[in-house]
Parts: sequence; structure tokens; C-alpha cells
Amino acid sequence: MKVVVIYAHPNPRSFNSAIAEVVKEELEKKNAEVRFKDLYAMKWNPVLNAGDFENIQKGTVSEDVKPEQADISWADTVIVICPVWWTSVPAILKGYIDRVFTYGFAYEYSATGPKGMLNGKNALLLTTSGSDKATDQQTGMVKLITNSFVYGVFGFSGFGRCEHKHLYAVPTASDDERKAMLSDIQQLIREF
Repeated sequence: MKVVVIYAHPNPRSFNSAIAEVVKEELEKKNAEVRFKDLYAMKWNPVLNAGDFENIQKGTVSEDVKPEQADISWADTVIVICPVWWTSVPAILKGYIDRVFTYGFAYEYSATGPKGMLNGKNALLLTTSGSDKATDQQTGMVKLITNSFVYGVFGFSGFGRCEHKHLYAVPTASDDERKAMLSDIQQLIREF
């Protein structure tokens, strides 16, 4: 199994960091080859600019995007770990998607419409929030992210299996509740 883990949280002591450690440990147990992308540590430039568009029109990409696309091509599974802020993923992650999952790499247009080009891959989005489940049911936050990010990015790009696991009320959860959340993640990675 070849896995790219994309991690997007600026605090190395966050609960998202604990999730990332559990994911890495479980993947290690499965003897998976893992390429870990800490977008903040990489100082990833999330801004899609005019030069990026010019390169895409020429059939190429910016120098910092080339290795990212190579790693996505290499992987059979992509796991994304991030918080939910203002009912969406962090801007640095959205910018990664904008710059890496480009036309000609992730999708193309045919006579019948858009067609994903990253077929046969799996995607798993692991998110956290401060809001509780009742608030989510009122706002539809998780459903929105599942539709826009999981299906709208990975599904649109041709990925086969696309899943989303969300953990609620992380800042107010007890230590035991957080341990249970991490156990759920362990089990999910074992089965995924």
C-alpha cells in the first residue's frame, strides 16, 4: 500500500497532530509506504496565481507542484487530516488542492463532460471541530464538507473509494473521550 498523508494544522500539539501520529503508526503496522505532507511545516504556498494558470495552459505546472503531483500519482491512497474552520477546510489545504489537483492532471474534459483522471485511488478525509453533533445537524457542516471536498475533489478526480470521518467537540471532550476518538481512528485505518 502506498499512501500520501496530507496534514493541515499549524499547531504541532493539536489533537489533529495526535490523529496524524495514530495514522502513521497504523500505516507502519500495515507495512505501508507513506509520504507525509505537513503543509504548514513545508511552508506550502496556497495561492493559485496567474503563473500557475499559464503553466496549466501550456501543459505544465510550477516547480513546487511537480513533486506533489508525482506523489499523488504514486499513491493508491490519500489520507487528509485537518480541522474544520468556518465550515470548511483550512485555506492552506484548499490552496494545495487548487494548485495540485489541476486540469490535465486530476481531470480533463471530454465530449461528455468532465472526467476524473486519478482512477483506482482511495481517499479518506479525517476532520475535527469544536462544534458538537447537534450544531452540525443544524448547520449541515459535515455533509457540506463531504459533498464539496470528498466527492467534489476526490470523487470528481476519479478516486473510487472516498470516505469522511468527523470528530466532534474536540476542545470540550474529556481525555477519555479523546482516547476513544483515537481508538476509532486506529480501527478505521486498520480496516480502510
